[in-house]
Amino acid sequence: MGGLKASPQRVESMIEEAEFEDWSNGEGPSEEAERRREKLEQISEVFNRLDLRQRRELDEGQSTYDLFFKLSSEEKSYFVDLTFTRAAERLMSAFDEMEGEERAKMMERVIQDMTGGKGADALARIKEEDPEILLRIAEQGFKAYYQNASAETKMVMRPLMDAAGEVVQGFAVPGGGGF
Repeated sequence: MGGLKASPQRVESMIEEAEFEDWSNGEGPSEEAERRREKLEQISEVFNRLDLRQRRELDEGQSTYDLFFKLSSEEKSYFVDLTFTRAAERLMSAFDEMEGEERAKMMERVIQDMTGGKGADALARIKEEDPEILLRIAEQGFKAYYQNASAETKMVMRPLMDAAGEVVQGFAVPGGGGF
């Protein structure tokens, strides 16, 4: 699997080829659960090689969200851990090391970056899930918020984390140097 080129289109086709049935109301047979787990691992292996811009492109297609909402509770947690938690921990550490005022400024830039196009939809979903999320993240840091969040909240937070990653790395700020 490692030899295949990572692209949003590749992840979308892997999701489509895996043919996940809706298990959001409970799991099916154990053999099928094992097959699904293996497919989630394969999808996440390619997903994790995408850069932030490719992840944003993938988010615009909604396929990862469609997949996520077909998963059982256990699968949701597993998928979030495979695709989000590891990368998020690095970003959260960098973000949480900033002073509170610096974090607030960065959150403003993240929000500005997300207000156009599909980013606006993601931002609306984040605020719908937790209207005070942006304020709490700026005050407490990502880790404090993230540790108590459900798998659903973590999935909804992914576009916010990706946008924050772009700001931290300097992608979203014209002339920005990142770290």
